[in-house]
Amino acid sequence: LNCHNQMSAQPPTTTRCSRWETNCYKKRWRDHRGYKTERGCGCPTVKKGIQLHCCTSDNCNN
Repeated sequence: LNCHNQMSAQPPTTTRCSRWETNCYKKRWRDHRGYKTERGCGCPTVKKGIQLHCCTSDNCNN
């Protein structure tokens, strides 16, 4: 599985996930500087107020 792993508005980059990871994720939250986005492999647990999107196909988290 290949997932995007760039932060916020950085140019797109991807990473090859380990074979036991079956999801890509995109987390989005707001801080004092504006909205932040984090992407990567897996499907993490998030705190209240953080938007999370998990998906299972290559590069589905952009």
